[in-house]
Amino acid sequence: MNTLETNDDSNIIEIDNKYWHDLYLALKRLEENKDFQKLILETYFKDKAVNLVSMLANQHVVNTNKRGEIMEELVAISRLQDFFIYVKNLGAPAPDDEEDSDSNDLV
Repeated sequence: MNTLETNDDSNIIEIDNKYWHDLYLALKRLEENKDFQKLILETYFKDKAVNLVSMLANQHVVNTNKRGEIMEELVAISRLQDFFIYVKNLGAPAPDDEEDSDSNDLV
């Protein structure tokens, strides 16, 4: 659960984003997994999307009014990619946090 704290001195709002950070770490682990890379990142996000786009111009698809179905499949791919971007944006450590954790590793 997100909590908001206001620092009266500088009017900065801090958000505890443990939930999103945990999702970010899970996604990071998935993206390092070879099976996930092949199935989702390569096949679904790239190959399937390209195949669907090329089907939009197919005369049979046009004649049978299947373009809407293909567009919905493309939207599904886009929404999953967008969700991953959302998780990365909300859950990634702030640049200050990354520097702090790097300096702690050296001590």
